[in-house]
Amino acid sequence: MKKKFIQLMLFALILMTASTVFAAKKSPEQLRAKLNHMSGQVIERVSQKYPSARNAVENSYAYCTISASGIKWGLIGDDHGRGVAVNNQTGERIYVKMKEVSLGVNFGAKEYDLLFLIANKEAWDRFISGNIKFGSEVSAQASDGVSGDTFANATIIANGVWVYQLDKKGLAVELSFKGARISPYRTLN
Repeated sequence: MKKKFIQLMLFALILMTASTVFAAKKSPEQLRAKLNHMSGQVIERVSQKYPSARNAVENSYAYCTISASGIKWGLIGDDHGRGVAVNNQTGERIYVKMKEVSLGVNFGAKEYDLLFLIANKEAWDRFISGNIKFGSEVSAQASDGVSGDTFANATIIANGVWVYQLDKKGLAVELSFKGARISPYRTLN
């Protein structure tokens, strides 16, 4: 059992590394198109599970979608993702990347979607400037299905910013402290 788990973890690491290498070879226009398409898919998946999410996206000042993956191994976990932030007031699109590091007991790999709802201009300005840094409380979780919250129960991560999270696939067990940062994807903006 332990040998199979190690093989699964190595396979997940190789897969994530390969996807990063192949993504780096695309032109900025191709990456923007891919992220725009992915954004629509994230909203669709969240809205299928929680129909009120579509209304929340349409009525918020702005929103951001990120598709992410992570691998947890021993004491360290590493998650990364890319996405697009859209200002509903101006139509402005800012391409973003996310980096999350966790420290604690971490095992597994997963893919997940994040949908951030941004309430006002001040929160938008902080979000797109890269000044959104958030942490997580100590938690233990295992998931191999789709999960998330309604807007009323969405997690507040910063003043004026809420988030839904939907796990797409994978299994991760975590008892850790996390820290994450979302920042503009400089080569795409």
